[in-house]
Amino acid sequence: MLRIADADGVRTLTLDRPARLNALTQALLAELIAALDAAAVDPAVRCLVLTGAGRGFCAGYDLGDKPAEEPRADEVAAIMLRDSRALTLLRHMGKPTIAAIGGPAAGSGLLLAAACDLRIASEGAVFKLAFASAGRCGDPGGAYLLTHLLGPARARELFLLDEKIDAGRALSIGLVTRVVGDKALDAEVAALARRLASGPTGAYAAIKRNLNAAEALGFEESIAAEAPGNARASLSHDGREAGLAFAERRPPVFRGW
Repeated sequence: MLRIADADGVRTLTLDRPARLNALTQALLAELIAALDAAAVDPAVRCLVLTGAGRGFCAGYDLGDKPAEEPRADEVAAIMLRDSRALTLLRHMGKPTIAAIGGPAAGSGLLLAAACDLRIASEGAVFKLAFASAGRCGDPGGAYLLTHLLGPARARELFLLDEKIDAGRALSIGLVTRVVGDKALDAEVAALARRLASGPTGAYAAIKRNLNAAEALGFEESIAAEAPGNARASLSHDGREAGLAFAERRPPVFRGW
């Protein structure tokens, strides 16, 4: 149910349940979390792309995927906390992550996209949280992600009104990074992923750490937290290589820290 492909330092994870618009099941989530865990520590993976097969990105959690017996509330909470590791890995792994959104992204699927560093959508993509419509309040981590991504007012709008929005609206409120033609999505994402994969991976990891920390720290605390990583970056191979390449008027060749 999850396809994994590698090319030029880019690992692409494809949710592969096109008949169900790639809706998530416990089995698919387990595969995704295992694949993200592996990518996070694999030095050959320099950029990660998450996408869906067919005409959708991910329609959220498949409500037909139910246990034989009704679980208790504490059991459901434990499952949700376990599954939220997918969001944590996309947000915190030391590699750039891209969501390639070629169709509906709803509920848990929208949150997977929100946890990625960049979100590239096709013109035909549509977005809907769908939690309130299902009588639910959302997956753990969802309120945090959307509040920090969109701001509190927009996050409340998406959660409470639960309206479907198109790609143009998603771009205008900052939910996606770019919108491209439906037929151009694959090429746009591939080019962007290759660009990131050829970049300074150590610096990217430090940038992500700094940005994530900045959301929780004050200004002076952020300065103190960023200094060690910035110092290490400037003294690393990639930092020295960038300066040398500039002096020699050639493209830098980044190898990581």
